[in-house]
Parts: sequence; C-alpha cells; structure tokens
Amino acid sequence: MDPDDRRDALIEVFVRLAHREGRKPTTSEIAQEAGVAEGTIFRVFPTKEVLEKEAVQAAFCPAPVRRRISAIDPEGSLRDRLVDFARIMQLRFTEVFGLMGALGLTQPPNRGPHDACYEAGRHLRGHADDEEHEAAHQPLLEAIHGLLVHDEDHLLVPGTDVIHRIRLLTFSGSHPGIADGRVLTPEEIVDTVLYGVVRRDDCSRTDRRDRLAQRDPEPRP
Repeated sequence: MDPDDRRDALIEVFVRLAHREGRKPTTSEIAQEAGVAEGTIFRVFPTKEVLEKEAVQAAFCPAPVRRRISAIDPEGSLRDRLVDFARIMQLRFTEVFGLMGALGLTQPPNRGPHDACYEAGRHLRGHADDEEHEAAHQPLLEAIHGLLVHDEDHLLVPGTDVIHRIRLLTFSGSHPGIADGRVLTPEEIVDTVLYGVVRRDDCSRTDRRDRLAQRDPEPRP
C-alpha cells in the first residue's frame, strides 16, 4: 500500500476505535484493527502522538460536512432541506462529542483555513495550520445559507437566524448530557424552530385576544 494511503487508513482506524472504545486506542489495538504489524505504524508515523494529532485534525476537518450539505436537494421543500441539514449536523456533533470525550479534549483543536480540503471535498493531511483562522468556516457557512436563498420571503426572520437557531438546538439536543438523555430527532429540531410548540388554533385565539385588548383596554363585565 502507498505510504499516504497507509497513513490515511491508520488515521481512520484510530478515529473509529476511539469512538467505539471511548478512549485512546493503543498501537496494538490499532495494528490489530488495521490488520498490520504494530511496527508498520511507526514506519509511517514517527510517534503515536503524531498519529493522534493527524487523526484529530482529520476528524475535525469541515470539508466533508460541507460536501454533504452541498449535496442536499435544492428542490426539496424548506422543511425537508432543513431536516437533511439537521441530520448532517447531528451526526457531526455526535462524532465530535464522542471523540472529544475519548481523547479527553475540552475544546476542538485549532483549525487552519482548509482551503485545499474544501476544494477536494475531504481532509488533506498537512493542510491545517496551528492557528485558528476566522475564515475557516466561511465556505461551510456559505453552503449552509445557500439552503434558504430562495425562501427568505417566507420567513419572519433572516435565513441566517433560522440556521443559527437550528444549529444551536441541534448542538444541545444532540448531547445526551445536555438533553438529559432525551436526544431530539432532526425532525423535532426543525419543527420546533419552524412551527414552535403552541397549537395554531390556540395561538390564533391568543393573538386575537391580545389585539382586542389593545383596542379596548377596559375589561368588559
């Protein structure tokens, strides 16, 4: 196997084992899962720490997420598009939560601009800087906001606000600790943002009562 392909395969195994075991995998476990000798790992990575760093950078690369979001059917209904988006983000958050817990991370790693990764649609090793860049998520945000570009006229708030609320609810509703073990489905997340939780007929009566009260503030017997 080509050395670059071998590195990518070992990185994938590291991430998979970390998710499955809930801890850092040993080099013996990585070798067994990958079907290679343990010494093979150190022929492509100088240390296990370097392998771990590469695996973390690959797992947090935003390029694959952008590729999946860009593949959402633009002709689908607004709800369908947002449900697909929430499903992608929920999977992303679940993977991130699991990996951070397994590796003892308190925050995501610094991410570079990932320009080459975005262009390739996947993580490319060596294309992440050691410093955070404000523009790192710009291509991702553009793909997300493109979901609502032709629906602004049907929204009470800007499309960016809708996406922001869905992202927040997806984050909190996908974390078992925050959600008290009652993780929300993508459909529940989107319906809560789009339609709320109040019955429409009750809402109409409330609005009507409030409007009448404004016109006639004195209570009638």
